[in-house]
Amino acid sequence: MIVLDNGSTDGSLELLRERGDLQLIQLENPGFGAANNVGAKHARGTYLLLLNSDCELDDGALATLADFLDSDPRAGIVGPMLRFPDGRLQRSMGRGPSLLTELLQKTMLHRIFSYGSYSPRTYYSDRTPDWVTAACMLVRSEVFAAVGGFDEHFFMLMEDLDLCKRVRDAGFAVHYTPRAGAVHHLGGSRGKVSRRMVIEGERSARRYFHKHHGPHAVKALRLLSVLEAAVRSAVWLPMLASPRRRASALEHLRAYPSLLKRNLDPPAHTD
Repeated sequence: MIVLDNGSTDGSLELLRERGDLQLIQLENPGFGAANNVGAKHARGTYLLLLNSDCELDDGALATLADFLDSDPRAGIVGPMLRFPDGRLQRSMGRGPSLLTELLQKTMLHRIFSYGSYSPRTYYSDRTPDWVTAACMLVRSEVFAAVGGFDEHFFMLMEDLDLCKRVRDAGFAVHYTPRAGAVHHLGGSRGKVSRRMVIEGERSARRYFHKHHGPHAVKALRLLSVLEAAVRSAVWLPMLASPRRRASALEHLRAYPSLLKRNLDPPAHTD
């Protein structure tokens, strides 16, 4: 087991140093993808289990995922069913990003139309989605190396969607199976949603669209961000009246004007 510590300040390092059954690598937070690339270079197994620190595997889940990849040499990645701690199903797979999925997400219509992430009933059978989340995924090591691992231009968010697309482009399939499960304390390793997370999410989306759909798609995405700022501000403004939601509302409302800026666009020369 290899643990990458991305600059934690909560006592994790001291706790981990007491254990002799893992390899601890301390980093100065180069980003989610970059940190996982470091871990992958130290790993020697046939498969890589990418597992967030806030994700708990069910008994037997790892063996089930490994058996899945064993049974199909063209399977590059497989992800399990994820649940919230209270047992609710968690979104963990979906269709690749498009202007349609971004429109639904940015206008919050994804809560009504499940096009981008499939409907809940589809999570109870094996599927071959465009992506599964890197909160928990088993990857064939040789495939991960062949596609160059995570693209380190993504600091956080959407690096797993980019990885899955490149794995599919290389001729391997991405799979999801509910026969393996895990509990994901979503956001537990990041804390509450912050202004920076909102901005980094937009930056990553623009980088993904520039890389896979071209500069014209980025221009369209920027227009959708204007719509997002308007719609989501209208949703959060009334919450300023709630003492319990006020801090979160302020974080979001301060972030949305930044979504309109061109400085979130990737450099023109970025692949």
